[in-house]
Amino acid sequence: MKCPLLSLLLVLFMSTVAPLRAQSVRLAVALDAHRPLSQDIHGANNECLFRPVWFDHPAYAEKYLAAGRPFFRYPGGTGSNFYNPFTGYYDEESPSTRDYTGHNKRVAQFTDGAGRVPDEYFRFVKEHNVRYSLVLNVCTQTFEQNKAWLEKIAEEGHRVTAIEIGNEVFYGSYKWAFAAGAEYLDRAKKLTAVIRELLPETKVGVVLPNQMYQYDNLLTDDRSAGMDHPYGWIAALEGETFYDAVILHVYSLTGMANDVKPEDFIPHIEGYNNCDAHLDHFFDKTLETLETRFSGKEIWMTEYGVGGFGGNLKQYNLRFSHLGALHADVMLLRFIKRPSVTVAHWHSFQHFWDFVGGPQGIGDKEHLPYTHFSVFRDAIRNSHAVVDMTIQTRGDSAAAEDLESIALVGEDRVHVLVINRHDNQYTVEQVAMTDTERKLGFRLTGGIQLTHRADRSLAEAMQDTERCERVEISASNGDSITLPAYSITRLEYDLSRTADPRG
Repeated sequence: MKCPLLSLLLVLFMSTVAPLRAQSVRLAVALDAHRPLSQDIHGANNECLFRPVWFDHPAYAEKYLAAGRPFFRYPGGTGSNFYNPFTGYYDEESPSTRDYTGHNKRVAQFTDGAGRVPDEYFRFVKEHNVRYSLVLNVCTQTFEQNKAWLEKIAEEGHRVTAIEIGNEVFYGSYKWAFAAGAEYLDRAKKLTAVIRELLPETKVGVVLPNQMYQYDNLLTDDRSAGMDHPYGWIAALEGETFYDAVILHVYSLTGMANDVKPEDFIPHIEGYNNCDAHLDHFFDKTLETLETRFSGKEIWMTEYGVGGFGGNLKQYNLRFSHLGALHADVMLLRFIKRPSVTVAHWHSFQHFWDFVGGPQGIGDKEHLPYTHFSVFRDAIRNSHAVVDMTIQTRGDSAAAEDLESIALVGEDRVHVLVINRHDNQYTVEQVAMTDTERKLGFRLTGGIQLTHRADRSLAEAMQDTERCERVEISASNGDSITLPAYSITRLEYDLSRTADPRG
């Protein structure tokens, strides 16, 4: 006679180790319902002033080209608020609590005291026809100093795609530079007038508070007193027409405070799930708010990914793992879906490889953020249009919550991107492409898939920051495509279209 308790334990054990049966999905792509794809969505933040490799090193051009010529952001993020382009060093004298003495010592060491003025960067830009945004230092540099630099840029004939008026200067820690949004508005207007005169083809973006992606009640009367400053910033810029774009940084929160002790870090899967829930709650409504309050303006997402850059939380390596990169994948795919988002910079180019210096300059070993970034590279660079996809299922399914998808269309090729961001597994039963105006033929030619490494337990694989599993998909196995849990898949199709004889 079987023991009921033993039977129950056996059932429970089997349910924990047996793989879940994959659910079937069908992917439908209506190619005639397309819209333009912005190539500047394939971008990377680029802050390397204090690193051992500069733009005159041949490795920089090599990696830039290998990455698909990303839309660069120079001189990067926080450091741009202190960078002096005339000396090539960070300004150290300011009311800020930030100390750039160490960075300046490194710059002096790397340049024999000459500093890193932007001359080599501009030579690099001209030689490789780089598109980029320039972040102006509106904190330690005065209006007159910025005007002088813009005049120098114009005189030397540099073509600047976009200019950002500062970086995250809405935070309370920058009140010494801008006590209120009205002061920033005044400076931004004056600088934009100079840019329009000297660089008429350059677009201008103004910064909006990142708190829009972090606090529910920021734009309501229920906001806390601490939110009055960012609210006033938004109110000052709303309704103005002098700029071309609004700039936002979106970092999803891990659920831990900056002062958390490293021994109390939560597992990566828990941090990922917290970021995922944060994105679900804030992403769409934040974008809708931007599109409504700043109607007609472009949206530049000049930094995005997993949050946590303060205190001990900087040591939490989720952003360098497969899971952290997958979260950034979801963000980038959603940016592509929205025509209002025309610029996006992954944070950051310096996380793609080891910047080792010396004769080699940049190491050859790619980091997981680059492995994921490269999935989008060929799809974006070989496409000109975006098509939303429909995911069809049989009966009840969590596919709508689990799967994110988009199709990118070129002249004779379609790239289908599907992200499975949760722990269910799916199989692709069918991919259907239609065009109401032309007769259509399509054929799978290959693809790639990134998922957690298979030689470790799931818990260990989720913590890993060294590698993930990369699976090559060939035309011969196109009838059995699986979408594993926590994966991104890119499918490539050759496309032929002829006039529909019924037309």
